Amino acid sequence: MPINVIAHDTRLEGVTPNSTGGTIAFEVDEGTPIQSFFDQVLRIARDNSGIGTLTIMAHGVTFTMNTPTHDDDTSGIQFCNPPISYQNIHLFNQLRDSVQRIVLHVCHAAENTMTVHGDGDELCRQMALEAHAEVTAARENQIYSSLSRGVIFTEEAPIEFGEWEGSVVVYNANGELIAEFNNPSAWHDAEGTLHDPRTDPEPISSFRAGLGARYASMGGRTRR
Repeated sequence: MPINVIAHDTRLEGVTPNSTGGTIAFEVDEGTPIQSFFDQVLRIARDNSGIGTLTIMAHGVTFTMNTPTHDDDTSGIQFCNPPISYQNIHLFNQLRDSVQRIVLHVCHAAENTMTVHGDGDELCRQMALEAHAEVTAARENQIYSSLSRGVIFTEEAPIEFGEWEGSVVVYNANGELIAEFNNPSAWHDAEGTLHDPRTDPEPISSFRAGLGARYASMGGRTRR
């Protein structure tokens, strides 16, 4: 029977979830070569008749990628070394026939507004195509804690992501968008603090101010 795997990049603050009878959890960091991650996942798959769900816990990042013609802001995932990006997304083809589903617990992994090209969405689609596995990812910031519904980290309790925040997309193994759903979005207050919309709903005045800022950023045009 396939086993589940959790890979946690420790730059995402919090305690790594525990391994159980049905799940193997392990850690990576900025010193872990990206190929070492794939080697470990493939060893686990061989020893356990495949992997049902591979969960990646990491920070979403936007960085500048130098190209022969110009510099471009691009989306990536702060996971191992080098991070996951368009330059190495092809490495996921090693997971073909070994992993059924990939879940990215990564803030704005599938963003489509943060860079000129909106390429986080495409990065996740390419991951699905290369791995020939279903990929689930969020477009927006995600709230997580080390308590089941708390907001304070402890040294003992492992990371708990709970429900998704904002827009979430699912690609099938052929890179086709098969589902998109929306939950209340995480929100920032005037001091920049991130709030969980389920335990701390966004005040209507803040919501309207956010709408105004988004409207202005689009040059006064609405999107449909």
